[in-house]
Amino acid sequence: MSKSFFAIVVISLVVTSLVLHMINTGQSFQSGILETSILLGTGETRNETKPTSTDSSPSTYTINGKDRFDWYREQMYFKMELNEPKITSNISTLYAYEFEHEIIITTTSRDRMGYRVYCRYVDGNDMEIGEPFESFTYPEYIVACKKRKGTRKIGLSVEKNRDFQPLPIVDRMLKNPKYELAMCLTPLYGIEPKWLMFIELIEHYKLQGVQHFYSYIHNASNYDLKVINDYVRTGEVEVHYLLERDEREDNHWQMVHIADCLIRSRGESKWTLFADLDEKIYMTNYTGTIRDYVGEVKNEALASIQFRQQWILKTELMPENYEGDDQIMEWMPTHRWHNSTGIGDPGHTSKCIVDTSKVFIMWVHSVTEFFPNPNRNIFQRDYFQRDVEPKDGLIRHYRDQNLGSWGEIWLKESLVFGPLRNTDYPEKLIGKLTENVKRRAKYVYDNVD
Repeated sequence: MSKSFFAIVVISLVVTSLVLHMINTGQSFQSGILETSILLGTGETRNETKPTSTDSSPSTYTINGKDRFDWYREQMYFKMELNEPKITSNISTLYAYEFEHEIIITTTSRDRMGYRVYCRYVDGNDMEIGEPFESFTYPEYIVACKKRKGTRKIGLSVEKNRDFQPLPIVDRMLKNPKYELAMCLTPLYGIEPKWLMFIELIEHYKLQGVQHFYSYIHNASNYDLKVINDYVRTGEVEVHYLLERDEREDNHWQMVHIADCLIRSRGESKWTLFADLDEKIYMTNYTGTIRDYVGEVKNEALASIQFRQQWILKTELMPENYEGDDQIMEWMPTHRWHNSTGIGDPGHTSKCIVDTSKVFIMWVHSVTEFFPNPNRNIFQRDYFQRDVEPKDGLIRHYRDQNLGSWGEIWLKESLVFGPLRNTDYPEKLIGKLTENVKRRAKYVYDNVD
């Protein structure tokens, strides 16, 4: 066959791909003529412009070629096997975030997924704007509201005319992320003193290139809050409190945190790390930091990077008060505990670093569902996750054996990954980490009565 025949076949495939892409993203065929001409190298262009919308361009407003609110509703009906939203008697809100194409409100009410709610819009004079917009709670703890001109605050109600609490709106109309790498820290709760673990965690991840920390608190002592608030003072940490009327186990606040931090970090950070207070992700044979690692990602379809776990058996509660440098050396988890399990299988209680702009539903250990990739074609796949080999990166999980009866319930399961052995926090990091932990602890607590 002639070379010209092959060229025609290739060009046909490219054009077909672009047409399918334009259909999926809601573009008109004329709007793609300029792009097609340039891609094929013809040099022929036409003075056409892409269609516009009062809210945003169709390529961002639509999802899979559909109005995004219709797409959300279809997802809820299909995944939850519903024909219409359920009815609830109350809803509790957390925060509201404005994006280019919608306002998202996060909630704290448990067992409220798939329920009808109404978005209520308030102007700068605290007057309600127009009729309420009917929406629904999906995914869990998340409500999407259409934007409305003049809105300065927004709230939710379960009926059109019921009372509601207006919320200030967090601006996420950002042209570029403020951070390359941020961290969503699992909510703090429980009786164990957290001041030293908190310092060690923040200083560890700063060494790994994390630029900002979203910290959520269900309960913490005043002593713990002294150092937490000091990190707030220096601009490295922001704190959000989880207080609500529904009763639940302390650890069940984690899904509220994940839902809110997924939205809070969206657009503000290119990559967001989700981890617990007792987990330290680090790079092993890879010579750079975590931020260096994600900075090397070139494939725009890569939306999640998953790390495997190794459990280090923590056997004592942390000290209540600061007593000096010697105590820091003795009680920093990275110094004190070394007895370790084998490395867990891929996906087994793993943790992820994700591009939150591409994640629709997030779970504790992995992404539940990505958004459809608007740029998907024969050259670019759907959004996907990559697993990090332990030789490149790993989680050291300093898991207390007594809290939550972990040693009785879960230790046996972790031993299937190999016999216990001693392992150490990386030698190349331990010196600088220790120095930084000592400095912060001394600054905050050395003069505290």
